[in-house]
Amino acid sequence: MSEAPPTAEQSSPGRALADAREALKLSVADVSQQIKYGVKQIAAIEADDYAKLPGTTFVRGMIRSYARLVHIDSAPLLVDLGRRDIPAPITVDLRTSGQEPFVEGGKKSNRIYVFLSLAALVAVAAVAFEWWINPLDTGEIVTIVPRSAQGDAGDVTPVPASASAPMPAPAAPAPASVPAAVEAGEVRAAESREPEAAPVGAVKGSVSGRNRIELEFDQQSWVQIKQATGKILLSQLNPAGSRQLIEGMPPFDVVIGNAAKVRLKYNDAPVDLRPHFKVDVARLTLE
Repeated sequence: MSEAPPTAEQSSPGRALADAREALKLSVADVSQQIKYGVKQIAAIEADDYAKLPGTTFVRGMIRSYARLVHIDSAPLLVDLGRRDIPAPITVDLRTSGQEPFVEGGKKSNRIYVFLSLAALVAVAAVAFEWWINPLDTGEIVTIVPRSAQGDAGDVTPVPASASAPMPAPAAPAPASVPAAVEAGEVRAAESREPEAAPVGAVKGSVSGRNRIELEFDQQSWVQIKQATGKILLSQLNPAGSRQLIEGMPPFDVVIGNAAKVRLKYNDAPVDLRPHFKVDVARLTLE
């Protein structure tokens, strides 16, 4: 018993393997190639630096392979190894125990992710199927209503002319004392006056007998005329030297820009615009 400690102190498993390797004139690379361990692992064994190696089991297997290669007995080396403090097994155990919860948690997370993905796909499929079975009503309205309207329009198209055209008003009977020639002359006079009521640039009324506004422009002027119904009869910029003749239903709302350079007649009677000036714009109502 008194001889074992001095032997352990004089040598170590790593030192014994290194001495045997040198006696056989082998390099660390030769040993690495023969026993299939890394060069750094061989160097760690020879330096007894077990903290760089992955655990006691790995170290014991490596010492057996190394001892067999250099032709020495591995049993004393393993006995000496058992007396030494090797922190590698603790590191390996901690690493393994630390990975297991992570792996299990990863599996659980993967299951949850797969379940949620399947649930989302099922929901999308259900919505798509419901839409396919019951499409939106708005789409039906857009496609059907115009077709029915077109069909109705086709049915209504062949309407007799007597139903669509207004009946002409009967001519007023001429007085018994007036000769027929005088009546014919009045009709021709009325027909001859009709085209004079709407010269170029004028807006012709749809009903005869409306009041008439005549405008002459010495300079460029903007004019807007609105009749009693709210319809705008004229709204434009008129060039110098032009003339406008408008017919419509009174009263008329009239706005004239650059009014000092515009002459206005209402039913052939001149209208003085000066009382209606505000700066350079005249605003008035023609009854």
